[in-house]
Amino acid sequence: MKSAMTRAFGAYGAVLSDPSARRFTLAGLLARLPLSMTGLGIVLLISLTTGSFGRAGLVTACATLTAAVVLPWWGRRIDRIGQARVLVIAAVLAAVGLTGVTATVLLGMPLWLTCLAAVVSGLGATSAGSAVRARWTYLLREREPGQLNTAYSLEAVFDEVVFIVGPVLVTFLATAIHPAFALGVVVVLGLAGAIALAVQRGTEPPLAVPAVGHDRASARLSLRFLISVMLACAALGALFGGMEVVVVAFAREHDILPYAGAILMVWAAGSLIAGLVTGTIHWKVGPRRRFRVGAVLLAASVLPLLFVDHPVGVAGLLLLSGLAIAPTLISSVALTQSSVPASRLTEALGWTSMGMATGVALGAAVLGRVIDGWGARGGFMAMVGVALLLVASALAIRTPAKQLRAEPGTPAVVPDPIGAENLSR
Repeated sequence: MKSAMTRAFGAYGAVLSDPSARRFTLAGLLARLPLSMTGLGIVLLISLTTGSFGRAGLVTACATLTAAVVLPWWGRRIDRIGQARVLVIAAVLAAVGLTGVTATVLLGMPLWLTCLAAVVSGLGATSAGSAVRARWTYLLREREPGQLNTAYSLEAVFDEVVFIVGPVLVTFLATAIHPAFALGVVVVLGLAGAIALAVQRGTEPPLAVPAVGHDRASARLSLRFLISVMLACAALGALFGGMEVVVVAFAREHDILPYAGAILMVWAAGSLIAGLVTGTIHWKVGPRRRFRVGAVLLAASVLPLLFVDHPVGVAGLLLLSGLAIAPTLISSVALTQSSVPASRLTEALGWTSMGMATGVALGAAVLGRVIDGWGARGGFMAMVGVALLLVASALAIRTPAKQLRAEPGTPAVVPDPIGAENLSR
């Protein structure tokens, strides 16, 4: 048993055996930390300084929705002018915006100025996650295509690490030192991570050059596929955003509000465990089917929450629910990677990130209104509706016909229609 597990998890050692892969993975992990720290950091700064959660929510929404809109645009810029310049420019924008948020709050300036600064910070939303996944695709698609699933699983695990470590770190800094210091650390981490990733030019995917004739047509994104996968990612995001609000409301009703974060960490821990295991599996089915199965399992895991009213029981069910998260996220990335031209992969991942971020914001907002009227129990009932929407949107995904022929097996690798050998820096 031990040797079998060692061989299975050795897949991670194989993908990380390349020193360059280890370097860009660690840089990407650092650059992604602000994703889980910025929103909470803003809420802590404003609520602890002014006492207003309404203002905090408005400012955070300005940053989140702006980020959702610009992520696909940044993805296209990366494919056109390269990761290095885009990552640094975006990180500088985020730094300027967060500095502006901090200054306007501490100086008691008008709310609209704080919102404007939040919009600027949202314009600098990091594309580090998409950039790192694009590097993995470029590194492995020809040399070791079978390792792509392991690489995507590794990134999903790091995503969970980010969302476990980030909130704890920013909360500690804000409460133990000062909320402004916490946002300052977010700024430093974002800049350091972006620069560390940008300077690694050897693993940066080649630029996408304008295509002509048949190549131009083959490099197009399928609008039908893109819309369907964006809607599915939005439903997935709504499940995440809504669950966070419902768990906080549940903890408040049971007078265990300080433990709300611990309950959500159990959910993330289940996803982390599943992500590690997923990377050791050699799949015999395509990513579209895996995404659909993951959506069904996530929906099924939400239903029992309607019948449990004890915090330990809810935490246990969320642990089981978390086991379905990472495999579903991993298959969504693999599905996108196998269904779009390689020269536009970062842009496509940006669109799916936009769907996810929009879903998180809308899910939190809608579930918040439901909870105001019907409490945590009504929130859990609404979560069942969100889960059913996820299943319906997953079943509605239609991949391009030429990709359907390549779907069986591990994530298909789409050759660059432009020809990587013809690209130069």
